[in-house]
Amino acid sequence: MTTTRKHALAIFATVFAMYLLSGSREHAWGDAHPVWDVAERIVHHGAIDITKRWPDDLPPGRDGKIYGIASIGPVLVQLPGAAIAGITRGVARSYDPLVWPIASHLAAAALGALACALFFLLLVDLGRTPRIASLCTAILAFATTTWVYARYPYSEILQLACFLGTFRATWRVIGQPTRREAVWLGIWAGCLLEAKYVYALAIAGAVVAIIWSLRDRKAELRRVLAWAAVAGAPFAALALVYNYLRWGSVLETGYGPYLGAFFGGSVFDGAAGMLVSPNKSAFLYSPPLVLAVAALPAAIRANRRYGVLLVTVALPTFILCCTYRSWSGDYAWGPRFFVYVVPVLLVPIAWFVEAMSRRKKMILASIVSAGFVVQLLGNALYWDHFIRIAIDTKNQWLGNPNRSGAYVAEAGRGHCDSCFEDTYEILWTPAFQPIRGHFWLVESIARGDDWKEAQADAPWRRYTTLDVNLAQSYPRARIDWWGLLWMEDATDTWPLGLALLLVFTAGAAASGAWWVRLHRRA
Repeated sequence: MTTTRKHALAIFATVFAMYLLSGSREHAWGDAHPVWDVAERIVHHGAIDITKRWPDDLPPGRDGKIYGIASIGPVLVQLPGAAIAGITRGVARSYDPLVWPIASHLAAAALGALACALFFLLLVDLGRTPRIASLCTAILAFATTTWVYARYPYSEILQLACFLGTFRATWRVIGQPTRREAVWLGIWAGCLLEAKYVYALAIAGAVVAIIWSLRDRKAELRRVLAWAAVAGAPFAALALVYNYLRWGSVLETGYGPYLGAFFGGSVFDGAAGMLVSPNKSAFLYSPPLVLAVAALPAAIRANRRYGVLLVTVALPTFILCCTYRSWSGDYAWGPRFFVYVVPVLLVPIAWFVEAMSRRKKMILASIVSAGFVVQLLGNALYWDHFIRIAIDTKNQWLGNPNRSGAYVAEAGRGHCDSCFEDTYEILWTPAFQPIRGHFWLVESIARGDDWKEAQADAPWRRYTTLDVNLAQSYPRARIDWWGLLWMEDATDTWPLGLALLLVFTAGAAASGAWWVRLHRRA
């Protein structure tokens, strides 16, 4: 194994252990719930139908049964965790309250670690030294939203890893149009399609970039496209089969009833929200992106291919997500539909690091520290808690909105999920800035405040003295760390909990020492 591969493996092991050590105690909620349910059904019953309908108005599929709406990729990565949870449940059911949440987060932690290893390899491919690449990878791992999304079984971390893999494979196949690189491209593109069908745009963009780059080398172009297609075909076939098994048609994805309601928004509004919203800007949730944007011209001058791939592979999906009426992807931490592109956009930070003066080192340290703190706040609480408090407060302070025209029907639930009527305050209104909100909520929980006492320094108190009733939303908030499963939630599981804590800590220490040694030798 080459030194570079060893370095990547050390990064994977360290980040995986750290993500497990800092993991969540929450179950699979929201979009992740049906994904986990399908995985459990496959493992334990050999079936793909489930009992929980999500979204609430999801039409039944084949034979009138309920199926998960997500593609097969997010389900497949959860199979090992579902198998572990099932084995433990059969052997020692009393440990289920500890094992089940941890098992449901295993895939996310591993995918986050894989993404960091791929990021390191991409920077080396782009000509950066292993030492620079190593430092920048640490920034990705712990100062961007990658860390937060690697703690939850949502599909975003799978999308991030597969998109980064596809981006890197495209870059490599243009530079080395061999059968091996083409096969890897096909595999990564197939995984990306399985992660979420919307990334067909990114795959098409990769094909366009390859055709343009190899237009004068027809034989190599034909070989690359043919082998990539062969390698990717099984993944496309699996997607079509899964569609048929659920909906009775290979071309039915399950999203059909929702396309008209969810898409059709303003590209400008979506882009402005994801990039410059005071509450949801990607730069607030991944501060190192500021330095990456500053160094973007230098990165493109040094490697035009990188710039081409940003336009052809990354941009089309971003534009499509901007037309999504709920462009933020709420409920979420930061703009959820921007998460996939964070590592690719962070690449130019390597050029900033290379050209650092003493002043730039101070700037880098300050911004990376800010990113680390933002992720700590994001990890401290499951994002739903403050969002529900914000909605509760907004309804009592600014008025309960008229939801009769909402694109997501209220349907007697008293809310319309992630529609504008219920989430505008956490998108645009400074009084409900989520990062500030998490800081306030963590402080309040640490002090042991009840919902009345906590309001004394709530973020919205800078704008109103109104007392609101948070009796339903505030008491649900709790610190989100898996160790509290065995310390508070299920104290009879403490022997296994303590053992896992020692294993995760030892793993992080040992692999971290390995990473540091390789970094110093680089």
